[in-house]
Amino acid sequence: MIDIDAFVKKNYSKMKELGLAVESEESSVIESLKRYPMEMLDDIGEEGIVAFLFIETKFSDVFYTDFEGIEYEEFLKNCQRISGDELCFGEVTNDVADEISESGEGSSEVSFEFEGTKYNYTAKVYYDWFDIGFIAFLNSVLEQIGMKKRIIAFGDPNGVLITYQEPDFCKRLKEAYPMLEIYAK
Repeated sequence: MIDIDAFVKKNYSKMKELGLAVESEESSVIESLKRYPMEMLDDIGEEGIVAFLFIETKFSDVFYTDFEGIEYEEFLKNCQRISGDELCFGEVTNDVADEISESGEGSSEVSFEFEGTKYNYTAKVYYDWFDIGFIAFLNSVLEQIGMKKRIIAFGDPNGVLITYQEPDFCKRLKEAYPMLEIYAK
């Protein structure tokens, strides 16, 4: 049987050492994890619980999504928030043709303004899923204008966490939590 108190105590400091701005108190994370069925937590083991640990912890520089139903404007607003307003996006649009909306598959044109320049991305449309390739496009924009940090998406099939960090965060994350996937950097 997994000792949730010990598990959180061990990992709480690791999340802070990664440089993440943890807002949750350790005790509230313990309480949140104890709401899950203990049998399920035992079945998935400590490696499986790590994703739940991140999902149940509040951060000022991370947001959680499952990429289902998140609009590009909402995504960019969340990126602006976690960057402490270092990233400021304006005039965000997602133009989807009526026939694409009806069929649920095709492409759309996402555009936004950043640092005085308008950018366009052709997004894949698959019903209400977010095109994760947009993050790579966004990071190419950040790199192109000389910004040091990137939008990083990490997690597991239960959910993805988005943060704004320098690229070396990915290496440190994999060292601390090798079970987590890095989906975009």
